[in-house]
Amino acid sequence: MATLTNPIRTQNIVDRFADYVTATADSGISWGTNALPFSEFNSANFGGTTSGRPIGISGGNIGSGVITASNIYNTLVTETAAYTSIRNLRAILFVDGGGGNTGSRPTPGVVFDQTAVAYMNSSYLQSVGSPANAGVASGNAASDENLESFFNNLRSSYNSTRSTTATIQVNVCHASCHSSCHGSRSRR
Repeated sequence: MATLTNPIRTQNIVDRFADYVTATADSGISWGTNALPFSEFNSANFGGTTSGRPIGISGGNIGSGVITASNIYNTLVTETAAYTSIRNLRAILFVDGGGGNTGSRPTPGVVFDQTAVAYMNSSYLQSVGSPANAGVASGNAASDENLESFFNNLRSSYNSTRSTTATIQVNVCHASCHSSCHGSRSRR
């Protein structure tokens, strides 16, 4: 866990931001490229593993020399938005054919319907809007209290998007496509 220093340095701001937003976003991810909801789910829907998204900025993104409030604000809002593809996913597996069903999915219909946090690909990014700046604004001296309040606002904005659920339904003809379809071809 980082602590804001005096004087405040750009990398220190980024490191402390990571304690708030990055740590929150990367916690509790159930599904990603390494952990699919079910075997028929397309891994291309995911943007990374259940380990989460590494921070995409450094102190240099905020600037060098004079640190301005607008650079801090804009850089951190943009970085927060980059985490919004880590969100709730409702994954549904629907068997729409009746023939050839064997094993654990013998009848047509919904056979899997669960919601969990997933690291989705960039097409699932959302807006975090314009979080309150908590005093991180032009004309104000940067303070650790203002920055910490701003980081809390960013985390709250992220959490609002995380709870927005995307739904993906995968339809399959029957439960054991490979053995039913391909196995019957060899008998022809």
